[in-house]
Amino acid sequence: MDNYSELDLNLIRLFVTIIDTGTLSEAAKRHHITKSHVSKSLKRLEAQLNTQLIRRSTRRLELTQQGEVLYQHGLGILRELEAATNQMLMLGAEPTGTVRLSVPTGLGELILQPILIDFKKAYPRLNLQIMFSNRVNDLIESRVDVALRVVAEPPQDYVAKKICDVQWRMCASPGYLAAHSKAAQDPQQIAQLQFICSSNRRFHEQIILENGETATRLKLQPGLQSENFRFLLTAAKNDLGVALLPSYVVARDVAEGNLQLVLPQYRIGGIDATLYILTTARPHLASAAIKTLTQYLQAQLKTVFGK
Repeated sequence: MDNYSELDLNLIRLFVTIIDTGTLSEAAKRHHITKSHVSKSLKRLEAQLNTQLIRRSTRRLELTQQGEVLYQHGLGILRELEAATNQMLMLGAEPTGTVRLSVPTGLGELILQPILIDFKKAYPRLNLQIMFSNRVNDLIESRVDVALRVVAEPPQDYVAKKICDVQWRMCASPGYLAAHSKAAQDPQQIAQLQFICSSNRRFHEQIILENGETATRLKLQPGLQSENFRFLLTAAKNDLGVALLPSYVVARDVAEGNLQLVLPQYRIGGIDATLYILTTARPHLASAAIKTLTQYLQAQLKTVFGK
């Protein structure tokens, strides 16, 4: 086929779905057609392009080099089309379409769940896809539209909107502190205690305890680490050590007496400590749904954190 401009957009859309789902059967379900129809459509697309797009095996589908090129460009075309359609149709109307949101696990589970549920209630026609993950770095590669991240500095390649600074706290159960009261009150000795903290590599390095002009550097040797802050919180309440967690994670249990702050007169530095909303660097292409979600999160989180 010489005139590629005559390619059927529906075939490209179906091809992208095949790759995203990994099977012809699942793609058929997504498009409400038969598996045979999907197979014939794929063959027709390959015939039009005069090239093989997918190598088929009994276990999986594997893209050819030409298939990879078509998939990446097809994905971009569909996103651009969705953005353009949303911008044209949703001005002054209820947002629709799909928004893919990535949030850190701790913030997502402990703070964002009710916020996102209320957002979905307010915009029922919007398809909200949420990833609870601490490891999404490349928004485009991960197909993420909006991300919330706690970082020291926002990535240069994205549009970053600062929400607030995040304070980190050390805390432990009353039982653990009763058994280790001397070390828990001394910034020179506290690193000897069992620490419960994130599995982020930064916690293998040093943190800084700051009190006015005094700064004490600590080299931690964690005894329990996880990306699940709720699990770490439970571990601390079960006398397993001193937890190093964001203040929003421990605030309720500290208020209820389940945990007590350790060295509260010190500010903890050396850790990623600013919450940002990140979007791709093409804000003019953002759909009405993406803009609505971003503005909603900004307003709600600033209220939660008192900023």
